[in-house]
Amino acid sequence: MLMETDSLFYRLFSEKPKLVFELLGEKPPRSTYTFGSYEIKQTSLRVDGILEPRSPNSPIIFIEAQGYRSRQNKFYSSFFAKIFMYLHNYEPPNDWRAVILFTQRKYDQGIPIHYQDFINSPRLQRIYLDEMPLAIRDRSLETSLIQLFGLDKQPAVDRAVEMLHQTQQQISDATEQKRVLEWVVTVFVHKFPQLSREEIRAMLGTKAELKKTRFYQEIEEEIAGAAKLEGKLEAQEELLIRTIPMLLKAGVSIAEIAKQLEIPLKKAKAIAKTLEAEG
Repeated sequence: MLMETDSLFYRLFSEKPKLVFELLGEKPPRSTYTFGSYEIKQTSLRVDGILEPRSPNSPIIFIEAQGYRSRQNKFYSSFFAKIFMYLHNYEPPNDWRAVILFTQRKYDQGIPIHYQDFINSPRLQRIYLDEMPLAIRDRSLETSLIQLFGLDKQPAVDRAVEMLHQTQQQISDATEQKRVLEWVVTVFVHKFPQLSREEIRAMLGTKAELKKTRFYQEIEEEIAGAAKLEGKLEAQEELLIRTIPMLLKAGVSIAEIAKQLEIPLKKAKAIAKTLEAEG
């Protein structure tokens, strides 16, 4: 998950470099920033994210995301090594800051004694996504997307559904709505690699009219041709047989499935029980 998560953060910061200031709860500076990744000369270390300002009066910002516990507990030593080697090799005129995004506080194993001076230093700021204040979370779509990494499964689903609902209400552009949906689905793919994109779309669509989701519609269209040959009831039955197990696997309750698919709860339970016996 680490490399995939790093890649997603890289994409977000590339599209919106000043996102880091929103996460810090600060007003973005006037300086223009560009975001990139650099391999440090004469070492195998790579700085995952650097915000470089055009103005020499604004600080360079080093960004690192951490979503697991380091077995050797060398996260901080590696991070600071990257920073100081970058400063040594490139000799920028700018001052510098460092920002670490922990998806959850439990992944912060504490600053080693050699770097204790940075604990209270304004140079280093740590953000715990699972503790992100609502006031910061609601600043933009990007901050909400990043916060999803710090939430457990159900709170993440609830928040994602809320985001999609707000997008539908506030944005009329279908292309932009699709972009937001794909961003949310991408986050969930990284968070829950055991689920397919179709299962994730179904999971996110349960509270936002499941029958309108692309996942459901694609299955329905695929079976539509069979309806002419097999009859309408048989085609509907096939649709339910293919949809219900995927929704159950995605964590949707049988009661919610029955409600959203507009079928009797008894029928939904019967199909689920039959499929379970066959499987």
